[in-house]
Amino acid sequence: MASKKYASDVEAVLAKRHDNGGDYWASTDGRFGTGGPFSTLESLLILSELRGPKSHEAVRGAADFLLNACRDGGRFRVAPKGSIYPCHIAIAAAALCRFGYAGEPRVQRMLDHLLDNRYDDGG
Repeated sequence: MASKKYASDVEAVLAKRHDNGGDYWASTDGRFGTGGPFSTLESLLILSELRGPKSHEAVRGAADFLLNACRDGGRFRVAPKGSIYPCHIAIAAAALCRFGYAGEPRVQRMLDHLLDNRYDDGG
């Protein structure tokens, strides 16, 4: 539960959940990486920093939205069409872990993908 100190900030983030045209801070065409500070990814990170309620239906809905975007092998796409970037996978995994989804198999696939595909400069 959000502390009283941050309650108005949590409410302000939650109030922006339709500002990009869709639900859960996404656009009407299903993009949840619409750019900060109020995209699905960034809003979940902000809410986690503010100790927003994991039980809030917008947080649960956004988490489901992200989990359903996880592809085979842990890859993650922030838009229905577009490139897949490791930074988006990392942000999605971090946001989901902060809200208690670390044990979810799709989050584990994301984390495994990141670890299996990290840059090695040979040094």
